Amino acid sequence: MIQPIARVASSLLSLYMMVIFIRIIMTWFRGVHYGRAYLFLTSITDPYLDWFRRNTPVRLGMMDFSPVVGILALGFAQNILTEVAHTGTVTMSFLLLVIVSSVWSVVSFFFTIFLILGLIRLAGILAGLDTGGGRFWIVIEQILNPVLQVVVRPFLRGRFTNYRDSLLIYCGVLLAVLVGGRFLLRFILALIGQIPF
Repeated sequence: MIQPIARVASSLLSLYMMVIFIRIIMTWFRGVHYGRAYLFLTSITDPYLDWFRRNTPVRLGMMDFSPVVGILALGFAQNILTEVAHTGTVTMSFLLLVIVSSVWSVVSFFFTIFLILGLIRLAGILAGLDTGGGRFWIVIEQILNPVLQVVVRPFLRGRFTNYRDSLLIYCGVLLAVLVGGRFLLRFILALIGQIPF
């Protein structure tokens, strides 16, 4: 009896996640009037997303990552419901697998975003595209610099370096964390998979 209910609930969560993705993409195009469809989407997605905006500290400058956390929470619940739909039960080892995978998904998402921003900024410096101090580069630096300082500070040990070298260190560290984290994740998941309960 529980498996069909879990199957329906899992499908509904998948549909709701797609609706949230559509809502997020629509916010990228400010000034476009979507009409009633947009009002309907906001009425069913904003209460959920607003809860994460209020209760998760994942706003960095102008970038609000709370929808990512909200979607990951739905994904976590959907994974559990899918497991119940297939097996009828959820084991402790499965819950641990989902928790560890979800945490890594959040961490790797943020590291990837900041790595991409660092690479864009570095490419701009190397290509000489940022000589005018345009608005685009200013926005990227406003987002990037607080994280860059935290990442690079332990490697400089009080020494000063130019911005390009700091970006090289920053991108290298983030790339190493992403690659190393992926191997560590596989190792941890293999260990959890051996838990008998």
